[in-house]
Amino acid sequence: MFEHLGVSAEQARVYERLVRTGSCTAEEAGTRPELLEDLVRLGVVRRLADDVWQAVQPDLAVEMLIAAREDGHLRARADAAALMEVYLRNRAEQHHDTSMVEVVNGAGQVRDVWQALLAGARTEVCVLDQPPYITPVEEHTAMELDTRRRHVRWRVIYDRSSVELPGRAAEIAELVASGERARVTPTLPFKLAVVDARVAVLPVAVRGVVLPGVVLPRVVDQVLLIRPSPLLDVLVSMFDLYWDNAIPFSPGASGGEVDTQLVALLAAGLTDESIARQLGLGPRTVQRRVRQLMDRSGAQTRFQAGVQAVRRGWL
Repeated sequence: MFEHLGVSAEQARVYERLVRTGSCTAEEAGTRPELLEDLVRLGVVRRLADDVWQAVQPDLAVEMLIAAREDGHLRARADAAALMEVYLRNRAEQHHDTSMVEVVNGAGQVRDVWQALLAGARTEVCVLDQPPYITPVEEHTAMELDTRRRHVRWRVIYDRSSVELPGRAAEIAELVASGERARVTPTLPFKLAVVDARVAVLPVAVRGVVLPGVVLPRVVDQVLLIRPSPLLDVLVSMFDLYWDNAIPFSPGASGGEVDTQLVALLAAGLTDESIARQLGLGPRTVQRRVRQLMDRSGAQTRFQAGVQAVRRGWL
């Protein structure tokens, strides 16, 4: 019953036998003392006497095994982060002649490098977000949440095309609720990620796969890794410039005097049809609420309504 928690099939059988028989010797349990010692170290069996063993009650045994696995995961992440710094330092030395910029080819290699960079992130990740993506959106969300457990800050500027993707606004709302600082702008010049202001990932090529009767989503197939250099300084400054001019984006739950979800999506520049899809409303309902918002803010256009929403602190 514990095989998925790091217990072998033989160990699980012995533990279950002890549960059924109560305290007994190794011979009565039909096993070797060494195996029982291993179960003691796992925290699921206790020794009562020299050769008398007893199973720990199952609910406590499960908690012990889960706690041990979680502790192992934390240690593995810490070890990986330390190795990541060595890995990046070695890559820089191996590419010393082109240390400012390195080309990474292939979707799999690109994904591995991105995951490794996030595993080693320490302070802040800054992203210009637009499709297509290096990893599936749900996988990226999980990785971002994992870095936040290490108190890594995220600042993300979303291109309007990102927000318009089905279900994307809800995913962004989850990330904002967990601590991400998000802004939105009508268009971005390209995708970009900067990790700890020490390395930038700049996608330069995408690949689409077409199978018989199936068109798979495009994926990033080539990126440039840009290390400390004047070019990296320019990219960091460019991100800060876009950040200062982008609109705060907090597609949280509706409530209070202002429908904050509607305001956030309107400020993002989405059409009524796109807003209706994101909120699960009818287009006419959205049109009515937009008109009410425009009347409330004294705006003559949708754009003015978005500007007024920002000025009035509705986001």
